[in-house]
Amino acid sequence: MNTYHIHINGIVQGVGFRPFVCRLATEMSLNGWVCNGNDGVHIEFNANKESAQRFFNTIVCNPPKNAIVTFHKFQIVGNVEYKDFIIKESDNHAVPDILLTPDMTICEDCLKDISDKNNKRYGYAFTTCLNCGPRYSNTHSLPYDRCNTTMQHLEMCPTCNEEYHDIYDRRHYSQTNSCSNCAIPIHLYSSSDICISNNQDEIIAKIIFELDKGKIIAVKGIGGYLLLCDATYSTAIETLRKRKYRPTKPFALLYPDLKSVSKDVYISQNEQKALANKSAPIVLCNLMPNCGNNIQKQLIAPHLDRIGLMLPYSPLLYLIAKGFQKPMIATSANISGSPIIFKDDEALSNLFDVADFVLTFDREIVTPQDDSVLLLTEKDHQIILRRSRGLAPNYFPTPFSIENKKILAMGGELKSAFALLDNKNLYISQFLGDQASLESQTAFSTTLNHLTGLLKVTPEIIIIDKHPGYFVSQKGIELSSLHHSELFQVQHHKAHFGAVLAENNLLNTTEKVLGIVWDGTGFGDDEQIWGGECFVFSNKQMERSIHLDYFPQLLGDKMSLEPRISALSLLSLVPDHLEYIKIHFTEQEWKYYSKLLDQKRSLQTSSMGRFLDGIASILNSKQICSYEGEAPMLLEALARSCTDKQQGYYSLPIIEGKIKWQNMIPEIIQEIIDNKPANAIALKVFNSLAYCIELISEYTGINQIAFSGGVFQNALLVDTILERLKGSKRLYFHQQLSPNDECIGFGQIACYELSMNQSIIKTEN
Repeated sequence: MNTYHIHINGIVQGVGFRPFVCRLATEMSLNGWVCNGNDGVHIEFNANKESAQRFFNTIVCNPPKNAIVTFHKFQIVGNVEYKDFIIKESDNHAVPDILLTPDMTICEDCLKDISDKNNKRYGYAFTTCLNCGPRYSNTHSLPYDRCNTTMQHLEMCPTCNEEYHDIYDRRHYSQTNSCSNCAIPIHLYSSSDICISNNQDEIIAKIIFELDKGKIIAVKGIGGYLLLCDATYSTAIETLRKRKYRPTKPFALLYPDLKSVSKDVYISQNEQKALANKSAPIVLCNLMPNCGNNIQKQLIAPHLDRIGLMLPYSPLLYLIAKGFQKPMIATSANISGSPIIFKDDEALSNLFDVADFVLTFDREIVTPQDDSVLLLTEKDHQIILRRSRGLAPNYFPTPFSIENKKILAMGGELKSAFALLDNKNLYISQFLGDQASLESQTAFSTTLNHLTGLLKVTPEIIIIDKHPGYFVSQKGIELSSLHHSELFQVQHHKAHFGAVLAENNLLNTTEKVLGIVWDGTGFGDDEQIWGGECFVFSNKQMERSIHLDYFPQLLGDKMSLEPRISALSLLSLVPDHLEYIKIHFTEQEWKYYSKLLDQKRSLQTSSMGRFLDGIASILNSKQICSYEGEAPMLLEALARSCTDKQQGYYSLPIIEGKIKWQNMIPEIIQEIIDNKPANAIALKVFNSLAYCIELISEYTGINQIAFSGGVFQNALLVDTILERLKGSKRLYFHQQLSPNDECIGFGQIACYELSMNQSIIKTEN
């Protein structure tokens, strides 16, 4: 009989891997040990060759359901005789080399526990097991053991301790284990210094009572605080909007169950699967004309035809939702534009400006995470709109061939997320929002410090966006100086293209790929503001071949907030129609902007996002936005309301490498004058964009097309492209990442790899 050692890596901590191995070894009568290490799970045992191979194969081929095995090693080691099989104390001496387990929604077994009056966890708000609960958000350090989590200070009661040491219990070595006898303390505050209850049942009953009266409650979740109120109570919603300074941005809803959801939205089987996924995202679904729950849909999602909804992902939220039995607004607890609040002291200091009560508990959140958001188009194409709780921070499998490098890619400024490549492991942070505010910058730094601290990584290479004014770029320069790291710059839209190439394993393709990158703004190689770009990828190099014809970039960020300024910019180049937009300006504003247009402007933009903003303004869909992306969202909703899909196309010819839009705008205005319905015009706009992509493909002679950029969050446009081109072209979209700027860090690493390959080729030549 020999002694064998198995090393397993991947997502193997916090998923019940050690208990699984321990049970399997016991069933096979094997002696030895299993333990966590900074580099995964280690197993050592005595066995004959046949039993050892069967043990190893079972572990690798049939691991716990939430585990992902990325590496395994199986070898004979020096002979040691073991008398039994144990879970050995974890070893933290190795350099961290492991994927991090994301937070997971409450599992079906734990739901049964808290719903069973005969179960000791009946109604207990912090019920978890090996298959569910907080992981990434409550981990201070590695390896994943209770002493390294925010459960460290809580001692288990005798019965929980018995479960913890029972190899046949699903809470065997569950690091978040607790029950009502050793409960996580919970508190309800009516003001920053007045706690009105510490009794869980009393608190939940009080919250349900106050929600029914139209009150707003701040409740601590897994990744931060949420604001809850009754989605059927108009006064409560209006009050929340006023206090949160959020006049029109849509709210997400929390439903108690799928049966309740189906009264308000059309929900497909795939949307149901997405809602029930262990990541528990918000899923955007189509509203019914008449909502059975009487939700105030025009107050919740003004002028939109979709709402975002989710099911309870924690036992606490489940107990509140089940007790209330009505849909609730569930939105990040912050003031509009600031990051989600996740620290208890900040919640008590700041949230009473918005909430009437604050519910907190004594399990710290280490790093902030908003809810993830996705949608499924009518053709069942998934688009991730926000990648955060439940999905972050891993990306697997790693598509890069860079070896033995520690690379930090700082990402973009809006919808920010950084990427970290630590040798073979790739991590992409949760959504970190717009970095314009100090609070957002602090949250970015907190998350970056947490992840690099967990992994003990000092980056050798730091990649930044070319935009000189981005906070994330300046932060990257600062870190490069601090760590004496190599600094590398990547143009924004090339990073977008690199991201979708890497996601589809196209970085090494020998065929040409056409990249359509349409978004808001990015600093271009010619120092203009890009955003309507078409690249050709060939021989591992990107070349900008076509772009939306330039129009004046006016007033910096103000242009992205006021679609009327984009319309003014477009119409300034077709001056016969300039007066058409005048109605949306005061006389004083018109005089000022007219003088501005008379000045020779050196800064131009090719932004497809601003182009669509301008069209939304011309159609009188939106003139001044209260949130980023509002105008295109309203334009899409308007287009989706058109039942006649055969609307033809506007003129968007490709001439000398430019998408010439100048005839399209007068054509739209003429159809408005001819009383063509606005929704038909809006639909024709998106049909025209899809047709334009076909023209670009023909112009370049390339049939492989990859798409990235925030414009491709538009489900109608994506479905129109799929319907028109899927049979004749090979189409590539993002899969694990959002097409918006959250993919930039990932794409920056892709561009760095391409650059290194080019350097190698040049050296060889």
